[in-house]
Amino acid sequence: MNDRYFGKVVAMTDKHTLVMNQGSENGVELGDKFLVVGLGQSIIDPDNQEELGRREILRGNVSVVHVQERISTARSCEFDSSSNVKGFTMDTLDAGSEVRNLPLDQQGAAKPIKHGEEKLKELDGAQIGDYLIKF
Repeated sequence: MNDRYFGKVVAMTDKHTLVMNQGSENGVELGDKFLVVGLGQSIIDPDNQEELGRREILRGNVSVVHVQERISTARSCEFDSSSNVKGFTMDTLDAGSEVRNLPLDQQGAAKPIKHGEEKLKELDGAQIGDYLIKF
């Protein structure tokens, strides 16, 4: 790598979790935090046509949850608040109420939505080859 980028994303396990190409032999520890960035277009100075660098595209922040010798697993450590989401908790529904479009879990049961509940934020477009900046 270089001084700015600590490692690279080598696998995406889901929308919240990635695997990086750095592990305990590189000093990674549980709880380490990283900024995940993709590289965008080169930015050129219009006055002298000098390349200033490539734009970094922010994907999100992650925290290391599992460390192996040469790889580590990291998960999003940011949350979205559902304060602007309207919904129902199961205890507010009357028996026999007809409710459509209620979110369902994997077994098809209605999932409760609680006002103000926080939800783990997805990594925004993170992909294999993105870079990690330690902070």
